[in-house]
Amino acid sequence: MFTIEEIKELIKAVDQSSIGHMEWCSDGTKLVISKNAACPQEQPATVPSQSKPALLAEVQQTTTEKTQAVFVEILASTVGTFYAAPEPGAAPFITIGDKVAEGTVVCILEAMKLFNEVHSTVTGEVVEILVKDGDFVEYGQPLFLVKP
Repeated sequence: MFTIEEIKELIKAVDQSSIGHMEWCSDGTKLVISKNAACPQEQPATVPSQSKPALLAEVQQTTTEKTQAVFVEILASTVGTFYAAPEPGAAPFITIGDKVAEGTVVCILEAMKLFNEVHSTVTGEVVEILVKDGDFVEYGQPLFLVKP
């Protein structure tokens, strides 16, 4: 299985390449990589098992019942400063391992003294927080990875 850091590297590599779709299989794990899942390529590239694939779209573990793990990003709804807690010294809205429901407040983004709540777009478990408290974030920047 891949670590979150490896997945992030893979996502970045394919995002910067001309590859649209590829598949990788090794030891009962299948990794399918696609930039645009709605429009798969006619002839997908296959990556040999010795090399690492470049972008994660989904991971399937081959067992008697196939399990699928897809990580969903919660994105910044505006530019601003990322705050993990409602006020200084307070507990963060969410931490790694927390279960979130769709609509749950996951952080606050502050821009020009306006504080905007960011809500989860998915129900699942938080697997990674991609920014640090106080970081400036851009519109559409991934903030969290959630396993639905």
